[in-house]
Amino acid sequence: MTQGKTRSGTCRAVGYRRVSMPDQVNGHSLDAQETNIRRYSDEHNWQLVEIYVDAGISAKKGSRRPAFERLLRDAKDGKYDVVIVDKIDRFYRHLGGLLTTLDQLNSCGVSFASVQEKLDFTTPWGKLMLTVLGMLAEIYIDNLRQETRKGKIQRARKGLWLGAIPFGYCNGICSRCTDPNGDGYCPNFGQADKGNGKVMVPHPIESQVVKRVYEQYAGGCMSQRLIADDLNIFQIPLGNGINIPARQKGAPGRSIPGPFGRDVIRDMLKRVAYTGKLPYQGVAEDGRHRKRCAPLELFQGSHLPLVDEATFQRAQEVRILNDRNPRVNNGHLVRIYPLTGILYCGYCGGHMRGVSAGPRYYYKDGNQLDHTCECPQPIVRAQAIEQSVVKWLQSVVSIASDEMDAQDLQSQALGVEQRYERARELYLSGELDRPEYETEKNRLDIEKDRLRFSEFSAKIALLDVMRPQLDGWSELSQFERKRLLRLAIETAYLRKNALAAVQPSVAFLPLIQHQLYYTQAGCSSGEGGIRTRG
Repeated sequence: MTQGKTRSGTCRAVGYRRVSMPDQVNGHSLDAQETNIRRYSDEHNWQLVEIYVDAGISAKKGSRRPAFERLLRDAKDGKYDVVIVDKIDRFYRHLGGLLTTLDQLNSCGVSFASVQEKLDFTTPWGKLMLTVLGMLAEIYIDNLRQETRKGKIQRARKGLWLGAIPFGYCNGICSRCTDPNGDGYCPNFGQADKGNGKVMVPHPIESQVVKRVYEQYAGGCMSQRLIADDLNIFQIPLGNGINIPARQKGAPGRSIPGPFGRDVIRDMLKRVAYTGKLPYQGVAEDGRHRKRCAPLELFQGSHLPLVDEATFQRAQEVRILNDRNPRVNNGHLVRIYPLTGILYCGYCGGHMRGVSAGPRYYYKDGNQLDHTCECPQPIVRAQAIEQSVVKWLQSVVSIASDEMDAQDLQSQALGVEQRYERARELYLSGELDRPEYETEKNRLDIEKDRLRFSEFSAKIALLDVMRPQLDGWSELSQFERKRLLRLAIETAYLRKNALAAVQPSVAFLPLIQHQLYYTQAGCSSGEGGIRTRG
């Protein structure tokens, strides 16, 4: 590198200082670096024109450092002649990045100096030492990354939380609380500690908010926006007639505690930590914690759950059912069409979409709405086709119920065994030919499968869920209707105004397998489907 000078012959120098951790920003590291840089500049009679500072930012590969980027831009503009750093690892911890940056500086006629290493990087020996020192810095960060990964997975195995504490919990250090929702908000602020700082404890106010959110959303009648609006007027009683308005805690350094928004509710509904579990997302290649990713593993956490597993799973089900189906439009509730995503046109295979015309609701072929094909399928009244589907389900459930209510499981199994033995005797004696024997054997095998106790129990459990809801269909909300139909049906096909064929869901299949055996011979609806009319 060739060292440039000002018109007066004085070399223009700039310094660069950096610390990685936010808690180092207020420490002595930055001041010590600046002192060393200034002393080094004075010893060489250089004019120190500026010191660039990146506080609380890593020097790993791919990291964004605003001051560092400005330093490189100023080098291209010829604003200085030499860069001074206290140590090489303050400048770069990645060998490839370090050498690339030094090459950029060299192309701009800018030299580089390091105080601690005391090396002249313009000589061949200095360049060799620079390569060695850069490699050591890279080895250090690789080793640190590995140790970080091991430490995080070990914390997860112990049930200890990784990262920022989620809304609803705190560290329990009430006597020295620094939580945004602590002073002036939490009734435990300044009192005796409720935890040791290692295990999360329920925040006395935020935990009530979390429970309220899950109870409302799992019911299926409130959207995330409506829940946020409700929380913004929600008052939490503290006793002695004192009520405190609920608020979200914000994000340190980005936002302050304030009203709830839809995004806050959405993030809250995704947190499996509220069930007492601890999700471990792993560590990315750059050593950072993988955020907003599906967990690699779930561990049992040391913290108390705020939401039971059943409520959490119901909330996830609601999230899936509400996907691409807005609940609120211009402040008004949007009607949910229970067959959306299930009902298809029996002619062109297009999705049947819910549409409205005044007070009436219909299903219309999506291909017609998008003008992608000409199809003879007419628009159909929503209530009529929904009732057709319900009647079909009721008939299946009724037949399955009659079968299990009318006969005893053991006597059925014994009867099947006796029929099988009789068929076998007739076949061996020559009174029954091979095809007839195989037909009888296949029928009896199906009967045996149907009478397996595990399947029998599954049928009873499914019937207990479906019978009361089908009987009370008129009393169900549109969301509850959609959830029930999704439980039983994978796809349904419509031709004109009638239900043509149905593909049952895996969960519903145990109730239908016995009937399927007798209907599939003449079925034209495809494998696993059930034709509903001739």
